Amino acid sequence: MSVETEQFTALAESLRSPDVNQRRLALAELEENLRVVPAELLIPSLRDEDAAVRRLAAQLLEEIGDVAAIPALIHVTADSAADVASVAASALREFRTPHAVPLLISGIDHPKPEARVAALIALREHKADGAMATLIRAVSDSVPEVRREAIITLTHLRHAGSLPVLRESLNDVSAPVRRIAIGAVAVFNDAASIPDLARSLGDDDWQVRREAAIALGKFSSNEAIESLIRALNDAYWQVAKEALASLGKLHAPVAVRLAPFAKHEIADVRLAAASALGETGERSARDPLTELLNDPDTGVQKAARRALEQLAAKTAS
Repeated sequence: MSVETEQFTALAESLRSPDVNQRRLALAELEENLRVVPAELLIPSLRDEDAAVRRLAAQLLEEIGDVAAIPALIHVTADSAADVASVAASALREFRTPHAVPLLISGIDHPKPEARVAALIALREHKADGAMATLIRAVSDSVPEVRREAIITLTHLRHAGSLPVLRESLNDVSAPVRRIAIGAVAVFNDAASIPDLARSLGDDDWQVRREAAIALGKFSSNEAIESLIRALNDAYWQVAKEALASLGKLHAPVAVRLAPFAKHEIADVRLAAASALGETGERSARDPLTELLNDPDTGVQKAARRALEQLAAKTAS
């Protein structure tokens, strides 16, 4: 029997010891000799009754980097001990070789939603085009958190074939899922998505409406501008503020619609109005901006000053 085999045998015995301190010590002492330790020797420790042993095993398996540990680590991401689950999820993200991809894809079908989420997040480290079918199926998962992470992972891949299912997610029953779907759809910068995003401005959830207002700022079209003008009347100032910002990004010549917001009670809205007015290039924006130079909020004053300088440059050219 070789010295190395004897060491592995001794290690295996220590990891099976009824003394938890001995099991912990055996793992702690491994850090200096990880290059020669086979992953299969440590994988059983992920099922240890002691959370500290499970956590140490997950950390060591990450450092070893053998993809054979991926299925077991996926399972541990649903561990009852939050720190163990967190370490296992972090370990999964460090397996960045192509060989890891099929194992991570299989994790999307794990019975535990926490494990499905961890596998989805880990897949973002890869250009996993082969995962498309599984990811699209995950967008219909029964658990909102899984659907949300599937959408984010699809967005990372930026595969045009995922756009239809992302648009469908704009109607998801979960508001957090709808919010993330808006950003995902906007990433593709497809003008055909404008009507879907415009409809999201009428969502029951104000945070969804705010995301839609932000997203529409990426589309230079009359339909987007008209939708954003309507959003200025939203009951939530946070939505109106983002509509103002988006209209500014689009350089929309709608100063007459923006001017009333220069007198809004919320300073953040007045600031957004000032910035947007400066982008209009219209002389009619000068008067409301001049008034804002005396605003009680110094941030608004600075925004108005910059906007007037910008306006002067535009109207002079």
